[in-house]
Amino acid sequence: MTFLTDLIPTLLVLGILILIHEWGHFIACRLSKVQVEKFSIGFGPEIFHFQGKETKYVVSLFPLGGFVKPAGESASELGTEGPKPHDYLAASVWKRIFIVIAGVAMNYLLAFLIFSGIFMMGRPIPQAVIGGFVEGYPAFASGLAKGDRVLAVGGTQVGTWQELTDALSRLTTEEAELLVLRGSQTQTVKVPLRIETVPDVFGKSHRLARLGIKPDPEVYRIEKLSFGVAVKEAFLTELELAAMTYKALYYLATGHLSLKTLSGPLGIMSMTGTAVKMGLIYILHLTAVLSVSLAVINLLPIPALDGGHLAFLIIEAVLRRQVSIKFQERATQVGFAFLMILMAFVLYNDLVNLQVIDRVKSVLGR
Repeated sequence: MTFLTDLIPTLLVLGILILIHEWGHFIACRLSKVQVEKFSIGFGPEIFHFQGKETKYVVSLFPLGGFVKPAGESASELGTEGPKPHDYLAASVWKRIFIVIAGVAMNYLLAFLIFSGIFMMGRPIPQAVIGGFVEGYPAFASGLAKGDRVLAVGGTQVGTWQELTDALSRLTTEEAELLVLRGSQTQTVKVPLRIETVPDVFGKSHRLARLGIKPDPEVYRIEKLSFGVAVKEAFLTELELAAMTYKALYYLATGHLSLKTLSGPLGIMSMTGTAVKMGLIYILHLTAVLSVSLAVINLLPIPALDGGHLAFLIIEAVLRRQVSIKFQERATQVGFAFLMILMAFVLYNDLVNLQVIDRVKSVLGR
């Protein structure tokens, strides 16, 4: 039952992201007077379809992608007379660039709108209230208690859990002096710090000061931003996410970040299931993050992705000469094969990280 409760929202989230992306290509084709023969959500065998005036709309079995099929897109479709007026290859290079980048643009726009909505609706900000302890860490036997509200760390006032952790990270002493509110009384509690060196998301080591305290998930305030501030924050959040994703991809390519950190469809399903349990804001946030990731990955200059097609079009625009269609098609086939190998690898990562393989081994008695 847990599998289904995770699978259904995952398919909905991925379906929305793919639909928005392909709709961008579709609208760009229409605006560029290019006929669209097929609009598919998913790959593989068709589950159902209906025929529009000039476009066949399809939902296919495997929902991990989709595509828009313009008329006259490949050399094999062209007759001896060449591309017809409403064919993709008959459009100018700038119209083709517009069509290629429209899907990515729609994913960025979707993320921007979601982030703006989240900031205006209000997001929960955990407060600096202790909800529990980690056994074996200094705070466990320090005199602190559940429900204590931390007012200051080393003389620095704090209100949110983020402010609390930031203040701890800036300490240069061997212990933290906490001013806490317990009931109606304030008191000072000194707790030794445990300094640990941990890797960040990019694999780089950094110093982390820990007490071993956990936030109270029931104590938070809702932060709502005005329209103007929300729009600005949404733009900056999206920019930061895109930059972090490109940085992570660079680290992967240069070997500074292990390929084992990559997540695939099962990892996304696990994250979606967790977000569903936490509430609407968290589902929306995950959808926006995945939308940015989809946009970034699609712009990579790999044949079979939008970025690969864009690279060929930029070369054509600069040289004023089209790269051989047959070469592009063969490069796309190689790119697609690479993506399938990568998909198999990240699926294996998911099985390892979610301990599915270990469970299977235990069942088989190995």
